[in-house]
Amino acid sequence: MSRLRQFQLVAAVLLILSVSSCGFALRGTANLPAALQTLQLASVDPTSDLLREVSRALRSNGVTVVDTDQTPYRLGLGRENSTERTLSVNSNARAGEYELELSVLFQLTQSGSTVLGPETLSLTRVYLTDPENAVAKDEEAELIRQEMRRELAQQILRRLQAANL
Repeated sequence: MSRLRQFQLVAAVLLILSVSSCGFALRGTANLPAALQTLQLASVDPTSDLLREVSRALRSNGVTVVDTDQTPYRLGLGRENSTERTLSVNSNARAGEYELELSVLFQLTQSGSTVLGPETLSLTRVYLTDPENAVAKDEEAELIRQEMRRELAQQILRRLQAANL
């Protein structure tokens, strides 16, 4: 093996070790406590987009989500609250900038007693619109809400990760 090849190999190994030792993790991954590897997920609104997003995030982190009381831990989600307000108007007296806020109440219980929460998480985003294209405004607002739901799901996972169980 040539000296250059050996140097590249050593450099690659050192880089991998330094990245893994600094706590680097891919976005969307959480090291949840072992007690939460099986979790009941419930919501006030069983058809909620946020419920689906939280369920997907839990499953992608190796958590088995059950619908019944097969596990002592239960993650409860409240109703998703979404508000939209006008921040500014343009010279034609039409709204040009909007603020979206998305919030949810969540709580983790163990056999009926509260372990974490109840806590409200909320996100706020601002976006600009084209006053000539109302359809684009609605589509952009929905895309932003979807991204906000993903971020809220990640915030919930981070709260679960930090829970003292």
